Amino acid sequence: MMSVARGICAALLTGAAIAGCTEVSTDPQLPLSLQFDSLPALAIVVGDTMRGGDLLPARVSVNAFNSAGGVVADTQIRLIGIDSLSVKSFSVISGVRLVGTTENSTVRIVTQAGALQSQTQTFAVVPRPTGLGIGDTTTDSIVYDAVDTASRFRDITATLFHQVGDSAASFQNGLRIAFRVASFSTAILDSVRLVSPTSGRVITSALIANGLATIRVKAYPKPAVTGTGSIVVEATARALGAPVPGSPLSLPVKLSPFTLPP
Repeated sequence: MMSVARGICAALLTGAAIAGCTEVSTDPQLPLSLQFDSLPALAIVVGDTMRGGDLLPARVSVNAFNSAGGVVADTQIRLIGIDSLSVKSFSVISGVRLVGTTENSTVRIVTQAGALQSQTQTFAVVPRPTGLGIGDTTTDSIVYDAVDTASRFRDITATLFHQVGDSAASFQNGLRIAFRVASFSTAILDSVRLVSPTSGRVITSALIANGLATIRVKAYPKPAVTGTGSIVVEATARALGAPVPGSPLSLPVKLSPFTLPP
């Protein structure tokens, strides 16, 4: 009986200890979970703030939550470089915004809040763009009344580059270019949408990847129309609070009716 009683007491003590260890704090400023999914862009210009989809300085999308699911104040969140070169490449200003300080092709950072640490995110710090230019121009028309309605689109591209004197231009992957519909032939089309080529969602800007920022122009024609026309998309980019040379850049797209092959 004595050994059974001791066993019961030990079990009760162990349960109490476990309960004590798993008690969750109700302090509203104590972070218990951390969300750090992505960055507003994948590059920053030296001396500039990381810019979001509207080309304005953007807050890094990171949030810490307390036990009740409430958001903990930004003052609890730190953005930290995980190697010596990364530490020298950026600084953080109020509102959890990143500023580029030194060129670096691979800056690696994590976020910390209390004892929590996120997964690593990477970005580049690049020189100031010297120009905005047209990308791929191999296709520049839309057959607006094509039988296959899903084909009534055209992908258009633009690029940002840095060039000093006669040196070769370098493309600046990771920065954003904004796009907008400047005009279209209203006699032919009801509307025009700019969407992501991958998700199909309406977007206002695109990241440069492999030297090009790509956006899809989708045309929605009026019923029973004929004739030719055009859509003009305007591309812009900003760095250090000013438009990049070449902004705004006009990207015309021709509108052509479907014709049967001879």
